[in-house]
Formats: sequence, structure tokens, C-alpha cells
Amino acid sequence: MKPTYGRVSRYGLVAFASSLDQIGPITRTVEDNALLLNAISGLDQWDSSSSPIQVPDFRAGLTGDIKGLRIAVPKEYLGEGVAEDVKESVMQALKVLESLGATCEEVTLPHSKYASPVYYAIATSEASSNFARFDGIRYGYHPEGAKNLEEIYLRSRSEGFGTEVKKRILYGTYALSADHHEDLYVKAMKVRTLIAQDFATLFEKYDVVIGPTSATTAYKIGGAVQDQLTLYANDVLTVSVNLAGVPAISVPCGLSNGMPVGLQIIGKHFDEALLYRVAHAYEQATDFHTQSPSLGEGNE
Repeated sequence: MKPTYGRVSRYGLVAFASSLDQIGPITRTVEDNALLLNAISGLDQWDSSSSPIQVPDFRAGLTGDIKGLRIAVPKEYLGEGVAEDVKESVMQALKVLESLGATCEEVTLPHSKYASPVYYAIATSEASSNFARFDGIRYGYHPEGAKNLEEIYLRSRSEGFGTEVKKRILYGTYALSADHHEDLYVKAMKVRTLIAQDFATLFEKYDVVIGPTSATTAYKIGGAVQDQLTLYANDVLTVSVNLAGVPAISVPCGLSNGMPVGLQIIGKHFDEALLYRVAHAYEQATDFHTQSPSLGEGNE
């Protein structure tokens, strides 16, 4: 579960991107997930971004009844870059939900194609700011034998950060620089608003938005997808939720070649209870949550 931004306090989290970080539980079943979210949700005096909205008993709503549920299925979430086996699993999942009394309709999220570049512009910018505290004195890696302050700064970051972290910090610093701040960060924030408005418009008519969690099945350990279009599709399917600050839950909806496929259910702000009800109804109608991936060669 990725709760609504503000539902769970971020106090104690090592922040990556402060306006995007959402903390949520990973569990075996939907019921266990609801129990955990009950425990960790609520207002926290140590986090000014945590919400004072009352926390319901998420477990109480697991009735299995989704009759009349209105489901939006964005065509962008099942388009180019999404593997055929993933599409098939998601379509079968939608049929299961329809058999339980829900209705599905294809819709469009017109600004979703910008989600990935917008996310990286904002996330890396905020990471650059957040990671500035890792100076080797108050936070982070402290190099042994450093002779002066400049060497502490230099070595704490060159030795303490990995290659990918350095790349993101550098890009974020570039995006926040005086010459590029307006063109990159400010413009990304404007498009972020449009992405959030797309979801708000859909939720005026529909109860939930459903699509794949990922464009492919899970990777084998040590494996990677080289196709950039597929990697882009993976980002688009998940980062839009963070940009809009809305909640989403991912549940297994099948196996392909022994590897799991995820079904993503997205809801309105602070409507995690409905997401749990839909996810639980689907879980009870299938047995995918009881299945395990095939750990064969290359996945050990």
C-alpha cells in the first residue's frame, strides 16, 4: 500500500524527495496490510506534513462487496511498452472484478506521458537539497583520517554515495541552478499540477483507477530490462501516484513464466478504505496471493 501523502508520518524516514515520499506496509495479505496501516497512520507532532484527518478502521471495511463499483482503466496504462502477458493478466483481473458487480470503462490520463520526466526533475531536485546534510560531520559517512573540513566534505560524498545517488544529486543540482530552475524544476511543478488534475477529474465519475503495477513481470535477480520504452512505462505506471499524492495498492494478479504480475488500484485522497475493500474482494476471488514465484536459474 502506498497511502495518501500525509496519511503516514515521514518522521524518521531518510528523505529522498520530501514532497513525493509515501510510507506504506508490504504484507502477504490485504487484511494484514490494513491492520498495519491502522497502526502507523495519523497526525504526528514531529511531521508538519502529516494529516489530522481521522484514521478509520481499515480492516472493518473488508466486506468483499464491490457491487456498483465504477472502475476507470486508462488506455495509457495498457499501451505501448507494457508486456502482452501483463496486459492479459490485468484484463483477466478486470473480468473478475466485473463478475463481482463492478463496471469498467476505458479512459484517458492525457498528461501521464509526462509523468516520468516530471518525476525525475522534481525528485532529483529535492534529493539534491535533502542530501546536502550528509556532510560527514552531522550526518552520513565519516571518512577516517581526513585532514581538514574540505577533505571531509569531499570524501564523505565521493566515498559514501554510490554512482546512481551521485547521478541524481548532480542532475538535481543542475535542475535547481539559476540558469535552469525555471525551465526544469518550475515547469515540472506546473505539469505535476496537471497530472493531479487528471486524477481529480476521473474521480468525479469513477471510484478507482486500475492498471498494471509494472509494465513487465518482476525481474530475475541480477537481470535487467534493456528496452528504454519498457523502463519508461514502468515509471509512468507508478510515479504518477506519487506526483498526485493519491493512494494506491498493488496486489498479485497472476504469474507469467513463473514470475508475478502486479495489479495497481488507485483511489481518491484518503480513500484507502475503498482500495482495501476492492483489493480484498479480488484477493478472495482468486488465489494468486498464495502463489510463489519460480526461483530458477539466475534467480537464486
